[in-house]
Amino acid sequence: MSRETRVFAGLNGWSWPALVTVTLLISGLTIVLAPLSAVAIALGVSVYLLFALASIKEPLLYVTVFLAGLIALPPVYLERLGAVPIYPTTLLLPIGAGIVVCRLPDFKWRFDAIAGAFTCFLLFTGVSLPFVWIFSDSQVGWGSLLRWLMLAQAVFIYVIARGGMRAEETRLETRLMPALFAVAAGSAIYGVIDFVWPIPIPHPAADQFIWLGSGIIRRAQGVFFEASSFANLCGFFLAAAAAAFLTGKERAVRLSQAWLLALIAVLMLAVFVSFSRSAWGCVLTTILVFGALFGRVRAGRLAWFLFALCLPLFLLPLYSPELWNYFLINRVGHFTQIFTDPNLVSSGRIDTWRRIAGVLQEHPYYFIFGVGYKSLPRTRLFQQAIITDNGFLNLLLETGMAGLASFVFFLSETFRTFWRLAHSQNIKTAFWGGLLFSFWCGECVQLMAADAYTYWRNMAVFLTLMGIVMNWAERDEAGGQISDFPGRPRTEGR
Repeated sequence: MSRETRVFAGLNGWSWPALVTVTLLISGLTIVLAPLSAVAIALGVSVYLLFALASIKEPLLYVTVFLAGLIALPPVYLERLGAVPIYPTTLLLPIGAGIVVCRLPDFKWRFDAIAGAFTCFLLFTGVSLPFVWIFSDSQVGWGSLLRWLMLAQAVFIYVIARGGMRAEETRLETRLMPALFAVAAGSAIYGVIDFVWPIPIPHPAADQFIWLGSGIIRRAQGVFFEASSFANLCGFFLAAAAAAFLTGKERAVRLSQAWLLALIAVLMLAVFVSFSRSAWGCVLTTILVFGALFGRVRAGRLAWFLFALCLPLFLLPLYSPELWNYFLINRVGHFTQIFTDPNLVSSGRIDTWRRIAGVLQEHPYYFIFGVGYKSLPRTRLFQQAIITDNGFLNLLLETGMAGLASFVFFLSETFRTFWRLAHSQNIKTAFWGGLLFSFWCGECVQLMAADAYTYWRNMAVFLTLMGIVMNWAERDEAGGQISDFPGRPRTEGR
């Protein structure tokens, strides 16, 4: 037996009382040897160590907590560090590395098509990073590198989720999806409350406002401090809840009809007050494609769904007639002019796209590697920042043909994989396979108006869930013949 295997076997054999006892001993020694002011630090370290040991014992616990943190926890801004955000989930990355090291002997390395395609996408976007320093400056360059690293950690969590697959479903696995829905609902509620009664927590926020006669109001941004990414994440869970309710597949998400209706109402309100039309395009496309995949919907369920979906709209005029008028005139009314003034309907996007086409025509060498990943909003290469409001054009100008082609390759592998899973004999696998296929159809619609691939928190959630669904599919295909982690009873969780 190798040294790594012996170390892991020892950790895996620890019981929960043993983990708690060891953690309390460490806390006690720290409190005794340190000043009283360090008690909070000692408790924090104790919890961190306990979570680390528990995560090594059960990697899916780590994945669940990490995803919950991405969905519900805001970044922290320390004055001494300026405007650089510190994301709580970043503090969990060393634990993830510890999981990989300790469980290396029995880790199941699956470099599947999704992992390969997304890694290829990261590679070609990373190749564009040096051009940020060339065309812009070091400050913009470091910012782009940081954002690329944030996106890259999605692969790290994906690997842990895929490699830590159990031979049989555990109790934690059965509670994963309900837990994520609950966390998403909590994040949505926070965003709605912050929109109605702004929470006085100082932080930088995107300049995204709606102009009313009485003044300006910031669009709902939630813990993301940016409206489009907030709406994109809430939209995913809204579409999932709607798909489960409309098709009667509550068992696939392990939530009752009543809870699904409540989730639909809450998440719909969150997407609504973000005032992101591209997010609505994603949600509606997802539901329509999913409906086409899984057949007819009962009239009764459709009526209840429409009621839950429209309930916030019925209440809005009572809360703010001015906001309701803005919605009717500026958000819905402008669509009547889509053929006479499409630039107005698209909030000036067509003029921006024409400008980008002119830039590429004048500087065709940008087609090769672009001007650098995530640099357009901050570079002064074009005298002023460019907000493309189109993910595909943004990829083309920032990362060149190589970056755009690699993302299209990722999309093609995603569609191919989840189209196959949507036709699985297992109800849960088929539901989530169909949902993810439908969602990426919707995401392509949203990408026509937003660079949604840069929403790294959302991408980490989506990619990890894709890995978990692929685990379920492999377990079904293997018929329970997948080898489990050593020291883990195969009947656990039954």
